[in-house]
Amino acid sequence: MRRIDWPLVALWFALAGGLAALTSQVADWYVMTDELLYERLAISIANLGSPLPEIHGELIGNVNQFYPLLLAPLFHDRLVPPALLDAHVLNAFVMSSACLPTFLLARAVTQSRRLPYLVAALSVCIPWIPLSSMLMTEVVAYPAFMWAVLAVYRAALSPRSRNDIVMVVALGVATFARTQFLVLFLVVPVALYLHELAFTEAPSRIARIRVAGRKLVGSHRPLAVAYAALVVAALVLLAVGRLSSALGTYSVTAEGNLLPSGMGRSLLEHLAPIGLGLGILPFVLGVAWLFATFARPPARERHAFAAIALVMFAALLVEVTSYDLRFGQGRLHDRYLFYVVPLILIAFAAGLQAERRLHWSLYISATLMALAFSVVPVVRYDKFNVDSPVAALNDALLEAGGSVDGARVLLGLATIVLLLLFVFAAAFLRRAQLAIVVLVFAVVAVSSETALAFNRLLTVDGTSGRPITLEQGQVFDWIDRKVGPGAKVTMVPYPFLYGNYWENVAYWWNVEFWNASVQRAVTYEQAFTGTPETFPKTELTFDRTTGRANVSPRVYAVQGIAETRFRLAGTELGQDRGVALIAVDRPWRTVWLAFDLYRDGWTVPKAVGKIRVFAAPGQTEATMRFLTISVRGPNDVPPRAFRVDSNASNWAAEAGEQPTSKQISVCVPARGFADVQVHAPRYSPIYGDPRSEASFVSYARSGGVLVTGIALADETGPC
Repeated sequence: MRRIDWPLVALWFALAGGLAALTSQVADWYVMTDELLYERLAISIANLGSPLPEIHGELIGNVNQFYPLLLAPLFHDRLVPPALLDAHVLNAFVMSSACLPTFLLARAVTQSRRLPYLVAALSVCIPWIPLSSMLMTEVVAYPAFMWAVLAVYRAALSPRSRNDIVMVVALGVATFARTQFLVLFLVVPVALYLHELAFTEAPSRIARIRVAGRKLVGSHRPLAVAYAALVVAALVLLAVGRLSSALGTYSVTAEGNLLPSGMGRSLLEHLAPIGLGLGILPFVLGVAWLFATFARPPARERHAFAAIALVMFAALLVEVTSYDLRFGQGRLHDRYLFYVVPLILIAFAAGLQAERRLHWSLYISATLMALAFSVVPVVRYDKFNVDSPVAALNDALLEAGGSVDGARVLLGLATIVLLLLFVFAAAFLRRAQLAIVVLVFAVVAVSSETALAFNRLLTVDGTSGRPITLEQGQVFDWIDRKVGPGAKVTMVPYPFLYGNYWENVAYWWNVEFWNASVQRAVTYEQAFTGTPETFPKTELTFDRTTGRANVSPRVYAVQGIAETRFRLAGTELGQDRGVALIAVDRPWRTVWLAFDLYRDGWTVPKAVGKIRVFAAPGQTEATMRFLTISVRGPNDVPPRAFRVDSNASNWAAEAGEQPTSKQISVCVPARGFADVQVHAPRYSPIYGDPRSEASFVSYARSGGVLVTGIALADETGPC
């Protein structure tokens, strides 16, 4: 039994405790809809006791279930605010645990007693570690990746059945943590083969290639069998046209041209934030050592690491670059690439120990870094950029450089100056002295960038528009506090905030995120939803003659008070922040139904809007009902005339930017319905259909007046 390295355990707990002190300050969501997805998956696991990925009562193709499984106990029958706090604390311990495999790898590669502790600490004190403040798969993917690398390294050095099995399991766990690591299954054989090839002797180059292949298969038979099974499974999926479906919700990323135009430049761009986040010099030295060690292997231990690190770095670099060019919307997502940072840090530490000088490889590495900085986009962001945490430096770079080109020149000059200083110091200092100076520089540079990233995250309002450290308990979770987090509530999203698509989206994000009981969502006539296809919706329709719904999802529903499409029949249990919680009559039905209006309440040009009021169940005679209607006009136009007519009353008025309201009488026959008509003869261009962002910004419609509210009173009277 191996002795426990208590100093390492103490280091992990110290790093985790310090990180938890920061992550526990975050009291709100930041990345939508990612955090909503993993929270919902965790709540589903907690409620159903099943590890299968289920959202809104339906199975979805989500592969990265490791993180939701880890979170599930925290969300079991609990209010979201305290569960979220506990999750952020847990995140700190989980993500910082990457220091453990990093230490073990560093010790194996450097053969040093003290240096691995510093490398392990630095692997946590990086600008990407603030991602542990969010419900993101990066939290578990970071340590899972490093454990997988360690398993591959041990299998390369000691090819035994046990090590091969452990490696396959570790790669599977890494993929279970983050789907993008499926690429590791493809490139690990390449890394193992390159390592075997470097130490294979044969009469000719071709013979050497063949012999290396035979030796690799012969020494890794369980691995060969596992890969043969994977190839067969892939061929079967390919034959039935379902190969990309193995990626689940990320299946679209494996379709189309995987090497789009612009790859060369973009590959360089993606190197820049990794190098900058490491303080430039550690990156240059680490990559230089990897090149030199791979080209001229000094020993199997170091060459195995260099081959694995370079192949994995290259694979992730190509994968992330391809994704960004096709789906990244012009942004760099270095949060998909930062997993390689510990590998570079280990190489950096090994480079400081190298007996021979890193001449040619050092200049190649520095040239790559300078070229990367010459094309990197330097964009100013108002908030912490979760896709590129290193962008927290961009404000200072733009101010110092005066422009984007100036910032690029400044970074290029910094690379050259740091390289020259290192070469100069190497000529005059002993190796130990040089190592101390460079290590101090690395610690100061990397930890300063990390502090800046955390400062940007914690001091600037989050993407929700609220201070991210502001406690949200007793604010948004009122539904859970009313019916309990174990209840089952269906939400009916509706865009009732005038003229702002994203405010409406965020509103309903808050309704779902902060209430564990909200477990279903319905859409009416494929209108506004606010969440992507990953969140299944139930399509709701109503019989226009009876008001009966096609489905009755749950006992409770939460519906906008300003809803102008329909009103579910039932007992209102409470209102807060613009929505009403209703104990819905079963089967579901509506007390009134609007049609011939746009789905957000605007009147349609040259069409008469209708509001149909249905007879109540058991109504045996004609009954007078009282409908309060609120109307407003568009912004920046004069008040415009409209008219509301029923079979019992009418209302003619003008609607400006401020809503106007009136109660209309309508006589509803027994077992039937009565219509209220809304006329608006004048119309003009208005903002687009809020069913999606693309349709909202199109401005491809015109409208008359906006019906902002419809309320049917409980009081009745004779007709």
